Amino acid sequence: MIESAPQPSGFTATYTISVTGIKTKTIGDLTDVVCSVNWTLRGVENGQPFEVCEVTLLDDPNPDSFQSLNSLNEDIVAAWIESTETRLPSIKYHVQNEIAAILAKPTLNEPGLPWAPV
Repeated sequence: MIESAPQPSGFTATYTISVTGIKTKTIGDLTDVVCSVNWTLRGVENGQPFEVCEVTLLDDPNPDSFQSLNSLNEDIVAAWIESTETRLPSIKYHVQNEIAAILAKPTLNEPGLPWAPV
């Protein structure tokens, strides 16, 4: 899990990206090329979490900078999401709005009835 890049102004939640799966393919002489990443964006504000699951399709790598599957870790793959996922600001916006809606709900209490025996 990696803490994601700074969010647009006005976003106050803390965000993390967790990679939950990958798909690979062979391109020419390159094997196990990561082409699709399943991931979760989790936002937390005032102890209230909200998360969404997403999929990002990756472009084919430059053969000169190709990283083999065995050399990858979650931080590297999460950084790919950060640098290539054009929908990330809107996904963060959605998470921020959902958290705000949850936090805005009034807390309901269920006190005992004052006339009921203790």
